[in-house]
Amino acid sequence: MPIPNTSTLDGLRVLVVDDDLDSCAWMTCLLEFYGIEVHSTFTVHQALATFVELRPDLVLSDIVMPGEDGYSLLRQIRQIEDRLDKSTPVIAVTALGELEAGFPKSEARFDQWLLKPVDIDELLGAIAFHGTSSLSNVCRTSPRFSIAVDKAVRTSWR
Repeated sequence: MPIPNTSTLDGLRVLVVDDDLDSCAWMTCLLEFYGIEVHSTFTVHQALATFVELRPDLVLSDIVMPGEDGYSLLRQIRQIEDRLDKSTPVIAVTALGELEAGFPKSEARFDQWLLKPVDIDELLGAIAFHGTSSLSNVCRTSPRFSIAVDKAVRTSWR
């Protein structure tokens, strides 16, 4: 997959969630080079708070993290978004293959699954494909969206 035109990536808001500092730093530097606004977090709790505040175009999440894992993050993001009629692409970036991870069939699915070590072209292509089709650019400026997110988060964190 060829590296996408950087103009399609410029200005995208991406939330990176990984407990590994090196992985976060590598992805942050790479994505910022292509003009992406990157916000890195190291826990599910930090990621949810940032997600609500940032309203990213895309989320890149590790699966295996201490405490809550990437599945928990995905479930909570989908719960928030179900109330908003909105969907943010969430891409798993993990050392586990889908079969190894044992993801229950009844659960929400990641929009894409990338294996570590991640191929740069594949990562950028996935971000270009999923991030530029995200509806958050339209929704993030709506006052109604902000009020609905506040209510949804308060309910899901109880």
